Amino acid sequence: MGGVVIVLVWALSGAGGGSGSKLAGSSKSRLRDSQASVAGAASRGSDVIDRVLASTSYVSVGGGRRREIALTFDDGPGPDTSRILRVLHRIHAPATFFWIGRWVPHYRSVAAAEVRAGYPIGSHTQNHPPLAQLSLDDQRREIAHGAGAVETLGLPRPRLFRPPYGSFNQTTLGLLSERRALMVLWTVDTRDFSSPGTNRIIYLAVSGARPGAIILMHDGGGDRRQTVAALPKIIRPLRRRHYRLVTIPQLLQDDPPPANQAPPHSLAGG
Repeated sequence: MGGVVIVLVWALSGAGGGSGSKLAGSSKSRLRDSQASVAGAASRGSDVIDRVLASTSYVSVGGGRRREIALTFDDGPGPDTSRILRVLHRIHAPATFFWIGRWVPHYRSVAAAEVRAGYPIGSHTQNHPPLAQLSLDDQRREIAHGAGAVETLGLPRPRLFRPPYGSFNQTTLGLLSERRALMVLWTVDTRDFSSPGTNRIIYLAVSGARPGAIILMHDGGGDRRQTVAALPKIIRPLRRRHYRLVTIPQLLQDDPPPANQAPPHSLAGG
């Protein structure tokens, strides 16, 4: 996918004069084809999400019946997203991305590359606020506008939602229920947002691994060179331990959370 990402970004930017314009048209055609394919996958994923929502409002870990782990990335699209996509492509690793809506227009070609590659996209609000601190109307705007940014790429309304900082309350859950969206929390926090060092990111990810785990990382919101460097050194040890890497929709299908899990608690104390 590294080459695909570079070509797609270049083409959508309109670089290269007349031949670039032709390539841009071709790339847009491929993007439309990819959108159709992603829309089909999203439709199938929606059926899985509906089944999970029938018994719970969230997922933070799978049921633990399979050795599957989901890598997830927040706060993009951003300057380092393409580098992360290249690593994932080189190692043939799936992942799920949660976009901040306000960054999509700034990194539209990168976002298009994610769509072209077929990664599941969830929403991470419009501006990344702690939702539990907001009024009903402000939460509604953040959730709606963040989802709308995803739709600008021709994708269906996102059914996966991750609250910034893990901050949410009953108002948040009510709004997500109205939109038939599943809240996706996490099992393992690599704390890569704080740039703790590549080795620390690797340690937290690998040591926290368990069947059904959801690993939190970031492709935006700051300098993510440590995350890029850590990624292959996370994936290879997990595979040596016979974990299969999957997307969130695949995890929900193969190993959904238990129907009787306790109500969710805000990870931000809100």
